[in-house]
Amino acid sequence: MKETVILSISKVNVILKERLGLRSHIRTIRDALKQLNLILLLKQFGILCGKVLLYIHGTFFLVVLIISVLYTHVNPPVTSLMLYRRLFNDYRPSTVSYVPLEQIPKDLQRMVVKVEDYKFYTHSGIDVHALFNAFKLNRRLGTVRYGGSTISMQVARTLFLVPKQSYIRKYLEILIALEMDLVMKKSRILELYLNYCEWGRGVYGIGAAASHHYHKKVQELSTDERRRIVTILASPLRYTVDNFDSRKSLRKRYDFLVRHFP
Repeated sequence: MKETVILSISKVNVILKERLGLRSHIRTIRDALKQLNLILLLKQFGILCGKVLLYIHGTFFLVVLIISVLYTHVNPPVTSLMLYRRLFNDYRPSTVSYVPLEQIPKDLQRMVVKVEDYKFYTHSGIDVHALFNAFKLNRRLGTVRYGGSTISMQVARTLFLVPKQSYIRKYLEILIALEMDLVMKKSRILELYLNYCEWGRGVYGIGAAASHHYHKKVQELSTDERRRIVTILASPLRYTVDNFDSRKSLRKRYDFLVRHFP
């Protein structure tokens, strides 16, 4: 009798172990299916995000292309920089005095290219070496301070973006600059830069800068006045043609222009 009971208990144990083992396998399979479903969902989400990013980039590229082609022949009535300064800084813009490139003194054009982007006529919109150096400096400082922007990138920022520094803005600057360089001549990019860049609080363009700082037309500026106006282009909101000596980097910039444009 005892042997029968022991045998029955053994059979029950075997059956339980088999069932428990089967359930364990079932749980393992269920867990694996759940993980597989999660992986598939993540993959689908990644594909969806990729499509959205491609759509955004495509739309952005098309809009910039259309506007760039338009600005090849038409002068912008307003820029994103003007709107930003008016809305967030309350800078009331002075009268915009557009000056065609052929009416801007050649030495002033050369001064700007010399100190702002000496590779302007040879690069395709961006200066990779300057961008890399700026990135290394920013990492060392722990903040986004240097941009390594070309004249094309500055035009892109002035016309389409805002002055707030960030790597996202820099990325968009690069895209726009490359695209603009494809559809615009260098002379047109330089003309837009000289007529829409910031030269003081609410002062946009070389025509307004000459009038604001010297009460003259740009053609009437002396060589030294041109050097001074180009000097403050690096920091036009903090310094004027009369007080930039207080900043060492601007003084060096001015001295550089004196040596190269006597």
